[in-house]
Amino acid sequence: MPLSVFEQDEVKQHIISIVDQALLYAFKNNGNRLPEHLIPRSPQLAQPLACFVSLSHNELLRGCVGTTIASERLDNNIAWYTHEAAFHDPRFDPIEKNELAGLSAAVSVMTAPLLLNVSSEADLIDQLIPNRDGVMIQYGQLSAIFLPCQWQTYPQPAAFLNALKQKAGWPLHGWTHAMRAWVFQTYKVEGALKLSAMA
Repeated sequence: MPLSVFEQDEVKQHIISIVDQALLYAFKNNGNRLPEHLIPRSPQLAQPLACFVSLSHNELLRGCVGTTIASERLDNNIAWYTHEAAFHDPRFDPIEKNELAGLSAAVSVMTAPLLLNVSSEADLIDQLIPNRDGVMIQYGQLSAIFLPCQWQTYPQPAAFLNALKQKAGWPLHGWTHAMRAWVFQTYKVEGALKLSAMA
């Protein structure tokens, strides 16, 4: 499915409504997940696509969780990872009810990752397209991912890759045949949430 479908206003609104409903249900039902049969459905979101859900309070990040594996319908993934971002991101305390009034969401929908043919670290750096590519790297059990938005923090490909390697806990040496890298693109849907009545 082309990512251009996510440029449609009704699709954007539907995605944000899933985030709204997942959080609303959790705060009304002792932190429980939104049941699958209550997830708002749209035919444009039925295809298996991976995504990340970020939640911010007054523009400060409060949680970001997602998947690179497109094993579930996109609408199911959005609901699931909304709950994970709100309550199970280990970097943050769970979101509190009094934060709902200033809460906003960003849902990044991923294309299928493309495995790169890489002969060296310099070769990988040459293949990266700043501000477009998200990157996943894997070396044995050590892996990490940067969404395309990370180019705002690391605008140079060499710095981008170095920060990603540090995130993965990789050794400082160059590239080996056991290392793998994938690129992907995302389409981000952002919006304020309508939960102020709950706060």
